[in-house]
Amino acid sequence: MSRLNRKLSALRTRESIKDKWWITLGVPYLVLGLQLLAIVILEPSDYPSWSAYVWVARVLSVGFFITLALAIVGLYFDIIYVAESSDWKPSMWYSLMFFAPVDGVIIGLHYLYKRSRYVGLSPAPSPQV
Repeated sequence: MSRLNRKLSALRTRESIKDKWWITLGVPYLVLGLQLLAIVILEPSDYPSWSAYVWVARVLSVGFFITLALAIVGLYFDIIYVAESSDWKPSMWYSLMFFAPVDGVIIGLHYLYKRSRYVGLSPAPSPQV
C-alpha cells in the first residue's frame, strides 16, 4: 500500500470524524452564499476600489473551488462509511449535487434524508468505547 493510500485510509477511518464526513457537503453552499453576498448584493461602489472588488471576487471563487474539491472527498468518505455501516450502498452519482445549481440542493437533501434513515445525522462527538 502506498504512503498516500495509508494516509487517506487513516484519515477516513479516524474514529473521531469517520461518521461526520456528511458535514462537509454544505460547505460549498456556504461559500457560494458568501460569494453571492460579496459580488451580487454589494455593489462595486461599496468597496474602496475596483481592484478590491476584483480581489474579493477572485479569492471567493478560488475558495469555492477548493471547498468543492474537499466536499467531493468528504462525500466519497461518507459514502464508504454509509456502505460499511448499513444496508444502503449510495453511489458517487450523488456528487452531481455539486455541479447542478438548483437540482444540486434537491439531490443533496435527498442524500442527507436517506443517510439519516440508515445511519443518522449526528454532529455530536462519537462516544468513546
